[in-house]
Amino acid sequence: MKRIAFLLSLLFPYIALYAQQTKQQILQQLLEDTNLPGIQLVYTANGKTSAYNMGVGKEGLTKKINSSTIFRAGSLGKCVFAYAVLRLYDRGILSLDTPLMSYIDTYKRFDAKDPRYSMITARMVLSHTSGLAEFQEFDTGEPVRLLFAPGSSFSYSGEGYWFLQKVVEKLTNKPLEQIMQEEVFKPLHMQSSTYVQSSNMDTSIIGPENKDLAAMMPNAAFTLLTNAHDYNLFLQALLAGKGLKPATQKLMFSKQSTAQWLGHATGKADNYINWGLGLGLQQNENGNMLWHWGSTGDFYSFFLANPATKQSMVFFTRGTSALKITDQLVDTFMGKQTTWAMRWLGLGYDHPETMPKLYNALRKQGFNNVPNIFNKLKSKGYQFSERDINAYGYVLMKQTRYKQAFVIFKQQVAIYPQSANAYDSFAEASENVGDKQLAIKNYKKALELDTANIATGYHIKALQNAGFTEDKLNTFTGKFSRADKADVFLQLHARETKLILTQSWDGNKLEFFRIGDVEFYNADTQFKLRFEKDTAGNIDKAFVATNVAWVKKK
Repeated sequence: MKRIAFLLSLLFPYIALYAQQTKQQILQQLLEDTNLPGIQLVYTANGKTSAYNMGVGKEGLTKKINSSTIFRAGSLGKCVFAYAVLRLYDRGILSLDTPLMSYIDTYKRFDAKDPRYSMITARMVLSHTSGLAEFQEFDTGEPVRLLFAPGSSFSYSGEGYWFLQKVVEKLTNKPLEQIMQEEVFKPLHMQSSTYVQSSNMDTSIIGPENKDLAAMMPNAAFTLLTNAHDYNLFLQALLAGKGLKPATQKLMFSKQSTAQWLGHATGKADNYINWGLGLGLQQNENGNMLWHWGSTGDFYSFFLANPATKQSMVFFTRGTSALKITDQLVDTFMGKQTTWAMRWLGLGYDHPETMPKLYNALRKQGFNNVPNIFNKLKSKGYQFSERDINAYGYVLMKQTRYKQAFVIFKQQVAIYPQSANAYDSFAEASENVGDKQLAIKNYKKALELDTANIATGYHIKALQNAGFTEDKLNTFTGKFSRADKADVFLQLHARETKLILTQSWDGNKLEFFRIGDVEFYNADTQFKLRFEKDTAGNIDKAFVATNVAWVKKK
């Protein structure tokens, strides 16, 4: 018996290493399947914390992610701010149910003639029942709209957090960053966390500060800069009740409102999602969970925490398909379960149990007989959605695996023969494999099924016009800078019938197709690109969507 125990003790490090490698392999596959540049993840269970750092923070970078890499956390900052507010509540500095206007008298973003604004409380803000609309009205100068009487419904609102921040700043006579350092970051040793971007930060991943939003920064709702290490410290402190009275922690974790979002379609997930104070609540077969997500630009983040077991997982990544990996990450690190939060958000897969099976089958069998792979999975009870298939096709396109994307979109057309989107995607893939006539044929079918799609009509025109070839587009290429901000620029290069626009501040790429002498369109027809020529007839300026001029560098 002793010998067996001795052998196990020798084998244990190798078993643990193998398990760790398996998780790393899973993470690597997830990144490949969704075309994400990298991930930073921290997981804690049974008092032990594991960190995983893979890939890079942005497409095109060579510097690898490590535990110190900073990401934009977006709405994960709301949870941290809520914790700080509850610490102030514990000390009697504010009440959860006292109308916030009584603390500050006036607030320029509200309509002073409407008494409903005076009903809003901290509890309503933290549970998203304030009725305040989201930030899109920020720059209009008009009062922020109330979507409903405060306290009567649910509508997610960063605007509410901005209002509560201003109240707290007045009550404490301190700016947000000082409050957060004193109440959260320093006590919890979150040394890399801040709501204020400084000039000494590495902008290769997070990018420069958006000067256009300077009037609303720092902002409790979305400007948190942090990493998975720091955020996991916060989650573990939260689960332990550190810094809060026991009754306050219980209040934070308890249902304050349903999450039946006004104006959003209801679904099965609504039965399993509620809101606490600053936190999303989820009930599933593994118990009651805390969760939240972050989204700012193409930065995405998510956490799930279990108050009963003290498990927590948080990750940061970038990319349009980022949160599609969430279900698998939860299953891998926290045990097989239904992540209703992702179904509620609508940012994951429609069928998260199906897509990993599809990816694995394609890895093993290749793309030579895709219909057979789909049919076999269907025969085993797996379901597909057009949205999931389409998303995977575009992942392959971004990876320049055009032949593979072609067969996936061909399969989408076979399953959904009345879908304009299916034909549109198949046409794009046809174009990328060099079959212009098949592309035109499929674009025409897409337009037949959706006659209102102006972009498709433009695209057909671009393909049929011999003057819109790559060599003809080179005159529009080069570097275009803002006249008032020389370090902010657009880089344009030609690829086949497209102009590829790369934004300097985040590396994001946009495709434009020619529809006239100096006019181009994006898939979003409101987002046009046009050029102006100088007196010599050379391209001089570019305009994207607005009348702000981008001047070509000579």
